[in-house]
Amino acid sequence: MSTYKNTSGDLTLTGDGGLATLTINYANTIFNGNLTYTGNTTVVDDFIVVAANNTGAITDMGLLAQTGPTTFAGLRFDTAANTWQISSSVYGNGGPITSYANIATGNATVAGANTNIQFNNSGSFGANTRFSYDFANSRVTLTGSQAFGNTATPTNVSNAIVVYSNVVSGGGTGLYVTSASAAGELVSKSKAIVYSIIF
Repeated sequence: MSTYKNTSGDLTLTGDGGLATLTINYANTIFNGNLTYTGNTTVVDDFIVVAANNTGAITDMGLLAQTGPTTFAGLRFDTAANTWQISSSVYGNGGPITSYANIATGNATVAGANTNIQFNNSGSFGANTRFSYDFANSRVTLTGSQAFGNTATPTNVSNAIVVYSNVVSGGGTGLYVTSASAAGELVSKSKAIVYSIIF
């Protein structure tokens, strides 16, 4: 038999000065209204279900973290994008102030073959056999043509040779190297022939 209790004002239950344990032995507990809890929450179920009344009309559902007196951060699942999203600033109803961003998931597919270096290919992972890294031998492999942008002379790197480009000078290439023991422009074949005739 159902039992109903009504009060004309707030109802407060206090047991043992607020130290008692309240146990509710029912299969389902329904709160028709807002629930505010000021202590730590321990959940023994495997999953917390939000938007449990959703029949498909709710497209965004999730959790809010109150970051200040009137500020919130949000975690939601967007059914249109079919992915979890986060925002550092949302309204109290979960609506974005700062746009939600997709959370990267384990479903991202690595491009190319083993050792291929990944790069951004129009928002997806891209790879090519001409750009690879051999971890065992600490070696980067580049095949095909490479473009070097103009730059100032870089600082020497210990136990290494730095290759960079700059203004084309006497060597005729604009491709320079610098190391702890040498620095200068690489000489083209045609320039080398001319220099060998002159000198």
